Amino acid sequence: MKHSLFFLLATAIIVACTPQENASAQQPTATAPTSTGNLFQLETGACRGYCPMYKLTFRKDGTLEYLGIRHVDKVGVETVRLSTEEYAQLLKEVRKVDLWQYPAEIPSTVVDAPVHTFTVFDGEKKHTVKGTAGIPKPILALETLLQDITEAHGIAVRKGADSKVTTAQVIVRFDMDVNAKEFCNQFSDLRVRPVTHLSEDNTWVIGYNTSEVTQEQFISLMKDMRGVVTVEPSNK
Repeated sequence: MKHSLFFLLATAIIVACTPQENASAQQPTATAPTSTGNLFQLETGACRGYCPMYKLTFRKDGTLEYLGIRHVDKVGVETVRLSTEEYAQLLKEVRKVDLWQYPAEIPSTVVDAPVHTFTVFDGEKKHTVKGTAGIPKPILALETLLQDITEAHGIAVRKGADSKVTTAQVIVRFDMDVNAKEFCNQFSDLRVRPVTHLSEDNTWVIGYNTSEVTQEQFISLMKDMRGVVTVEPSNK
């Protein structure tokens, strides 16, 4: 009897002292909507042309709230629900980018480019990063994903809209000393204007009035202009 009690006591001590795996480490990383509150937000600002102005708020419950402000096809508020796959990809990329590591403002010397504002949320905490040109590539990749998800739900956000005229767009790379706004002012009769600044090498999306000129004619005209490096059709 004494031996049995001793054996049971020894067994209990051994089990109690055996290291247990961290329970939290066994929990899978959440990739599905689980709570309320905001996850990430993108807001685009104005430019002197027809840059689309909108705000995208991605929430932790798996919904996206779109606010169309100006020069967009849809003005006003619309809410859509992301698929499980979309939310998982979004969450993965938000964590990968780690917006918290970047300064509140990205410096740039480019003028007339719209300000893009990125905000990440963690409970009551949030961190905002603003920039025009020169935004780090990881943030730009995340912005592309946000736009892709939004447009997959039938909301166009990439192409600036002017309700007064029928327009089309081309992509133009100018010499570095060319001001896109001043260049476009030469063609006021064609309603030529800068729509979106694409990169630091002075590449822009340029819009024009299709009732006045065809795309082929406009591209030919641009190629002959001093200060234009390349010009090609826009797929958007």
